[in-house]
Amino acid sequence: MNSRKRTSHRHREQYALPSLTEVFGADYEFQFDVKDLAPIKRVALFAETFFPRYDGVAQHSYRTLRYLQQTGREVLIFAPDNAPTRIENSRVIPLSSVGVPRYSGLRAGLPTPEIARQLAHFKPDLIQLFSPATMSLRAISFGHKRRIPTLANYETNLSQYMSYYGLPWLKGAARGWQRMIHNRCDLTLVPTLAVQEQLQQARFQRLACWACGVNEQRFNPNQRTDEWRDRLLNGRPAESLLCIYVGRLAAEKNIAALLDIARMRSVALTIIGDGPQQAALEKMFSGTGTQFMGRLLGDDLAHAYASADVFTFPSHTETFGLVTLEAMASGLPVVVSDQGGARNFVVDGEAGYLCHSQQAFNAAVEQLRDNAHLRAQMGQQARRAAEGHCFSAIMAQLEDHYRQVLNKRRSASNDS
Repeated sequence: MNSRKRTSHRHREQYALPSLTEVFGADYEFQFDVKDLAPIKRVALFAETFFPRYDGVAQHSYRTLRYLQQTGREVLIFAPDNAPTRIENSRVIPLSSVGVPRYSGLRAGLPTPEIARQLAHFKPDLIQLFSPATMSLRAISFGHKRRIPTLANYETNLSQYMSYYGLPWLKGAARGWQRMIHNRCDLTLVPTLAVQEQLQQARFQRLACWACGVNEQRFNPNQRTDEWRDRLLNGRPAESLLCIYVGRLAAEKNIAALLDIARMRSVALTIIGDGPQQAALEKMFSGTGTQFMGRLLGDDLAHAYASADVFTFPSHTETFGLVTLEAMASGLPVVVSDQGGARNFVVDGEAGYLCHSQQAFNAAVEQLRDNAHLRAQMGQQARRAAEGHCFSAIMAQLEDHYRQVLNKRRSASNDS
């Protein structure tokens, strides 16, 4: 018991935990205008990744948590044991975890008996799982036994990740594992219709679409400043086309595809983020003038988006691509892969370009470099498209999904 506590403490010491104010801004509150709430008072949230990680799953689970808190719900959070112990008035239950091989800094929570004990005491009306993988197994079993609706968010394509980490023979097993977990839930929410179709073909059941929302007030063209543009350029010519990448520096993000962009005439590439590949990428991009800025949060990140010219994101593995939507809300034309989730909200040739190859990616950046009018026009269209993904509309959809699983569970109980 004591060694487990010491291990947990060591995990907390290992990672620098950003404050929530640092992440989301000092005066920032999510703005929701949802009036028709589902009859749910207590929600148990399971976040397979959570702070101090700052990835899409952590952000999505945090935003859902804050929404539930602001609409008067009581929330209990389960997360790996390097997470903070409290978010506002909600407790975080730290679960024993292990490091994920080949991915520095990522920890997997374990399905310990503590989960069932805490859930029995909390008595949730609903259990919601964000990117369930390991620790959520115990929650699903508890939900089945107690007839509590269980809703999962599909946000990570584990089978695609296997190839990027030298484990292609595990792709089938990873897909089968995720299918088993999600098919035991009452409903799985997927970020796009394209992902829904892919999962249906892979025999996933009970799927519904729930996209991510963007804070269109925080990520806004008005955040552009000369000071931040100078910081992003870091001494490179002011007339350069300033391209940025924002995200984890990890193998599955395909960042090496930006090397051609970094070598282009009159283009300045700035990479924002951190992760296990940072040292290797800095070595790969040496001699190109590429600026590595590390992780940016809160207002700093909003200023960085708005002060650039073009957002470049070559990842093929995104189920949604929240950073692309944030860039669009900031008024940037985007150049992205046509294999990721962005194809569901980026119209090729309007808000940017969906690229099927390295050559198409390079050509899109060159076209934007050489045509300032086109850049401005696409940036305006990108902003308009992003406004259709505001928080209030997205959270109203979530309430509908809550009602759906509640009604389904009640019907099943009545039938039995």
